[in-house]
Amino acid sequence: MTTGYTLITGAASGIGQKIAIQLSNDHNLLLCDKNSDGLKLTLTQCLNQSNHILWEHDLFDVRTIKVAIEKIIRERQILVVDFIHSAGIMKVMRMKDVDYDNALQIFNVNYFSAVEIISVLLKKNINKGSLKNIVFISAILSKYGAKGHNLYSSTKAALDGLMKSLAVELAPEIRVNCILPGGVKTPMSEFALKDPTIVEKFKQDYPLGLGETSDIANLVEFLLSDKSRWITGQQIIIDGGRTANMSQK
Repeated sequence: MTTGYTLITGAASGIGQKIAIQLSNDHNLLLCDKNSDGLKLTLTQCLNQSNHILWEHDLFDVRTIKVAIEKIIRERQILVVDFIHSAGIMKVMRMKDVDYDNALQIFNVNYFSAVEIISVLLKKNINKGSLKNIVFISAILSKYGAKGHNLYSSTKAALDGLMKSLAVELAPEIRVNCILPGGVKTPMSEFALKDPTIVEKFKQDYPLGLGETSDIANLVEFLLSDKSRWITGQQIIIDGGRTANMSQK
């Protein structure tokens, strides 16, 4: 007998970890990350730990993803009902310093890995038509520019574009949406937040202050529920009012 699972990439830390913890009571989870210790730590904070599966995989290695996920689905006799792509890396660099290797690494993790995973989950001989929801964790930087974020912004914009087409292609069986967070307190932002100048700028730019990982997890939980049954193809901004704030301070 097969059981339905929610696949979460980037589950070892930050937003992905919080999503896993929050969903762990009502969902069976397939947690993916390259960080084995981080995955184990996430699991210790989840409810119903015996219901969840850890999948250690480096999403940079996109050529091995299809074989790996097909193997875990068949061997563990599971079906993936929801896919949440939270994995992501950020490289801040000037455009003149960008090269193919930099671009390839961030695109493989942030974008191409999701493409590979979805292509497997849509195969009826593997996932039996079980997929019902896809949620990409994008960023407001997919819509607004920032110095040094050329690669990161491009990968998130690519996710948004993929989401739009998939929402049309896969309806009505599968709903597909993007969440576009603003500044959220995560291990990735922890270093920057040690700078009082940056903290003060955030306070000026964000009417509701910086976000918490739980704010994003709450929205994911809603998008996976029947309460969002009429929502697909959307770029949902959740940023404490940052992109609404045109004040000059």
